[in-house]
Amino acid sequence: MNQSISLLSPFSSILIFFLVLNFYMGVIVKGDIIGSQCKNVSTHDFQVKYDFCVSSLEGNPQSKTSDIFGLAVISMELCLNNATNIPTYIDSILKDGKAEPGARVCLGNCIEFYSMAIREVQQAIKDFSGKDYVAALFSLGAALDSSETCKDGFTEAGVDFGILRKQYEDFFQLEAISLGIITNINGPIQ
Repeated sequence: MNQSISLLSPFSSILIFFLVLNFYMGVIVKGDIIGSQCKNVSTHDFQVKYDFCVSSLEGNPQSKTSDIFGLAVISMELCLNNATNIPTYIDSILKDGKAEPGARVCLGNCIEFYSMAIREVQQAIKDFSGKDYVAALFSLGAALDSSETCKDGFTEAGVDFGILRKQYEDFFQLEAISLGIITNINGPIQ
């Protein structure tokens, strides 16, 4: 009996060692997933800033224990929150009365475009949850088009876009991060 215990002890020790090592390696890999995804996205889209990507994703406490699927959802939720805040921001600009008349018209249109973007990001989250990654990519692309259309309205009217530039750039980057992560899950669209 004593002999079998001594035979099990080295085996048990090795088994425990590998279980602990596997656990810590899993934590290390998960801990690096944000950096690796942000590196990948910023490498493939030069307009995405690596530091912006990391700080945005790390801003959500759940990201620290998320896999790539969780990061995709977190990134889309960041897009949704950002898009939801933009019409409120625009409304405050319109209420303060300091925007020139041409900008006021463009800003009014942008409320509509970002309202469409909100619906598209909501649809992308539903598509992704249903494992329809291609549809999620298309919905995110449509949301990005809505923000582009807002920006283009300023250009076409000959009005300075500076009043919304930061909001547009942040939304663009959050969208690109979501698109990049989902593309990594789905693989390139054929």
